Amino acid sequence: MKKVDFFVGLALILLSAATWVTAGQFPTVGDTDVGAGFFPKLIAVVLILLSVVMMALSFRRQTQDGAEEVSTSWSKIILGFVLTFAFLALIFFTGFYISAPIFLFVFMWLFGYRKPISVVVVAVIVTLFIYLVFEMVLRVPLPAGIFFE
Repeated sequence: MKKVDFFVGLALILLSAATWVTAGQFPTVGDTDVGAGFFPKLIAVVLILLSVVMMALSFRRQTQDGAEEVSTSWSKIILGFVLTFAFLALIFFTGFYISAPIFLFVFMWLFGYRKPISVVVVAVIVTLFIYLVFEMVLRVPLPAGIFFE
């Protein structure tokens, strides 16, 4: 049994339940069930299902050929959280479109993906995809940052 997977799954289920409750308080549009809370509720349900699968797999996870599983050090995990909060702070100042590729590049580099061209391409493509989905399709502006307002 891999205890970390079990407890992370449990934490994600609790987070999803809180998201479901919070999204239930969002306003609806007319007589339909589709409103501001529909998409967060959908994501919460998917996350609960995936968390249950992760928790179930934590009981029977074994490596092939008896090889040891590679584990990530706690220092990298803590640094990952610190980087995420730094990313949120950086969004406030520089906006999403500058901070997202920087964050993605540093995060991928931290966790061992060391091909610079690939990392830059992935960071730019992910940022471009988020731009297309939010700005063009959903018409939801992403933060511009105080330097660019």
